[in-house]
Amino acid sequence: MRATWVIPVAALVLLLDRSDGSAGQRGKSVDEPSKYVPSVGEIMTKIDLSRSKLWYSVKLGNWALADYQLEQVKTGFDDVSRHHPDKSNFDFANAQKIANSIEEAIVARSDEQFQQSFSRMTAECNDCHRAVGKPFLHVGAPKIPSPYSDKMLEPEAFR
Repeated sequence: MRATWVIPVAALVLLLDRSDGSAGQRGKSVDEPSKYVPSVGEIMTKIDLSRSKLWYSVKLGNWALADYQLEQVKTGFDDVSRHHPDKSNFDFANAQKIANSIEEAIVARSDEQFQQSFSRMTAECNDCHRAVGKPFLHVGAPKIPSPYSDKMLEPEAFR
């Protein structure tokens, strides 16, 4: 008689352990795509983290990681425009042009060209924040020591 709780608990676990998070929702198929849309703040946080990692990657000479982080930044710009066209009071075309100049610096492995382009991107970020009425969201170049001290960003770490 003590095992009578096993079947209800197992049924509850199976019901709640749905990979799509739709437990108890009628009519929702496992194959139906998620309708989750990240907020502007979530996307901007992702951009900010990738932007910082981009800077640190170049400082450490990890050009492959820098290229990856730049792609994350560019994807973030696209995500804001795509998911929040009503809130995107700023045209990301100039930011994309600056990102392209950063990409050129990464391909050339030019720290000087990167720093110039990164400074332009920083100014563009702050211009955007002012344009959308949030001038208090002011960004600058990351500082050393890195908040990513627990990450192995040096290219030698992977050889």
